[in-house]
Amino acid sequence: MGDSNEKIKVGVIFGGLSAEKEISLATGRYVYSLVDRSQFDAIPLYMASDARVYRIPDKLVIQNKTEDVESRLGEAEEIKYEKLNEIVDVMFIALLGKYGEDGAIQGLLELLKIPYTGSGILPSAVCMHKRVTKQILSRIGVTVPKDVCFYSNDWEDEKKNNEIVKNIESNLNYPVVVKPTREGSSVGVSFAKDRNSLEKAVEEAFKWDKEILAEEFVDGVEFMCVVLGNKNPSAMTPTEVEFEGEIHTYESKYMPGKAQYHTPPRVSDEMVEKVKETAVRVYETLGIKGYGRVDGFVVDNEVYVSEPHTGTIMVPSSYVFQQASRSELKFGGTKGIGGKSSAIKGGKVKAGISPRGLITMIINLAVDEHSKKKGTLQ
Repeated sequence: MGDSNEKIKVGVIFGGLSAEKEISLATGRYVYSLVDRSQFDAIPLYMASDARVYRIPDKLVIQNKTEDVESRLGEAEEIKYEKLNEIVDVMFIALLGKYGEDGAIQGLLELLKIPYTGSGILPSAVCMHKRVTKQILSRIGVTVPKDVCFYSNDWEDEKKNNEIVKNIESNLNYPVVVKPTREGSSVGVSFAKDRNSLEKAVEEAFKWDKEILAEEFVDGVEFMCVVLGNKNPSAMTPTEVEFEGEIHTYESKYMPGKAQYHTPPRVSDEMVEKVKETAVRVYETLGIKGYGRVDGFVVDNEVYVSEPHTGTIMVPSSYVFQQASRSELKFGGTKGIGGKSSAIKGGKVKAGISPRGLITMIINLAVDEHSKKKGTLQ
């Protein structure tokens, strides 16, 4: 990573190949703006739809859509994968969804020996796969929504199709939520209240994956809880999302005014603590590192976990920064990077963490954890 007098070169990679590439662009743009230039040199890296990586100028970073960026890549510098470790010391992964949160980019960076933010290959792959995640969590006693999992080739077989529908109707009852097993941001997710809408929901989900889940509809207070840290991680104050309709859709997540966020959730203090304790337990069980997010529902005195995430959207209005500003965190310190002491000393970090401070913490946590690993990051 160079000598101690040099600034650490932080690559921020965004864009990508997934259905969430527009959100990744917005996230990468904001993270890039938040990298503390007094400690780091920030390098914007755009992954195009053909998986090529470009070092882009600031005038492309601020483009509104990925198609706008890609139409002007002639103004950027293509960087071959094998050359990435020559221009960055650590990679901040702002790629979301497939190829960004599923272990794909993590595996590439491991081969290139580039430290990166967030979790390693295995937790990333597991958390991206909803069925596998739920099987693990149910084994340790975490409450998850009941589901029926099936594949596209079975759905297309008339006999098996009838069996699947009967299984859903007898074990889950309507309404149900239908979702691809490996997508985020509610992409391909639908609410089905009868057999007719079930068939339409399944058809939509199969556009995104060959394996899907029909899941019981949980009617409760929906929350998101960000967790930060490597050893002895700490949960931030969770956020409740309030929206119109039965489920939190892609549109309600990202269209202004479609949802309202309440930090902390409008539940008892005891339930807020239970949500935080559950989120940390999920985080540690799945081996999430650096930072992550656990989503779920509060129903009466029960906490349901719907999905954990090893990455999250980071835009100016994001509840991640709202949570950080209202949280007191407790976790172990890090070594710091580039000969500098860490931004995280260990013990308590007082409430009121700024967006820039949070990004610095995530970078420090990444380098600290990679400095201790043997083989790939676990």
